[in-house]
Amino acid sequence: MRQAALKQVHELAKKDGRVVFVGSDLGAGTLEEMKFEFPQRFFMEGISEQHMVGFSAGLAKEGFVPYLNTIGTFFIRRAYEQIAIDVALHNLPVRILASGGGMVYAPLGPTQTAIEDFSLMLTIPNIKVFAPADAIEMLDVLNVSLSDLAPMYIRIAKGGEKIVTNLQSRDPYIPKVSGELNSLVTICTTGAVLQHALEAQEILKSINIQASVIHFPFLNNLNISKFMLNFKNAKIIIVAEEHIPRGGLFTQLLIEFYRNKVSTKNITHFSLPENFSHNYGSQLDHFSSNSLTGSEIADYVINVLPAR
Repeated sequence: MRQAALKQVHELAKKDGRVVFVGSDLGAGTLEEMKFEFPQRFFMEGISEQHMVGFSAGLAKEGFVPYLNTIGTFFIRRAYEQIAIDVALHNLPVRILASGGGMVYAPLGPTQTAIEDFSLMLTIPNIKVFAPADAIEMLDVLNVSLSDLAPMYIRIAKGGEKIVTNLQSRDPYIPKVSGELNSLVTICTTGAVLQHALEAQEILKSINIQASVIHFPFLNNLNISKFMLNFKNAKIIIVAEEHIPRGGLFTQLLIEFYRNKVSTKNITHFSLPENFSHNYGSQLDHFSSNSLTGSEIADYVINVLPAR
């Protein structure tokens, strides 16, 4: 997904002279073709995330559209003030491409895991937060980023994810639905966890339990109006996300349920624990230990549904 995103930044730069790339210490060869073709719009600033954000805000004030890239935790923790004050306060079109969302970099320890990025970014006014599920949806987000000039935080997953959104709407602001609405089970998700939600849906279908999956690539002010009957009739509503429960998709949905007077008695969440993980393992290892895989989501439904 990261490679697709960076390649698309180069493509956007070919179309629009406002596009600028700003990276940290990303390694030799990163966007080498863009660096060669547009040397005056390519900046590799080293390990200086606060400077990167402030610098990009200045470029945006001058009419450019900067695309920033480094590891997500370095943005949300080290440059939080600059994102809030330099970018969001002035509502500038800075695009933060945050690599390694969630537990992608889990083998490097808790300093590298972005378990609270949705919460932190959604708290800041003006910033639009995206969590595309695969490389195709990542391209869709970037393609709208030239016309929508709000600040953007875009979580980049590990890469190599199965393409699961290519037959869906290409509008990244619109939730994507798999399966028939008004089924007994509804699984809501965002980002790379969509892969696992769809796996759970297939497992349940194989034993004649119909489940609908609603994927939210855009996390601000969720528009759930067309899903109201579905949420009201579902016996089980699961929110599965690679994030702590507070402040992410689960919280956003609870807010919308409250606004629309929808009962929350049937809703549960599958998420990362609200603590820094000191367990060594891959992203998938952490998914498994926190019941975020398709088989474990399906097992929960199978065990709980008869009682509902």
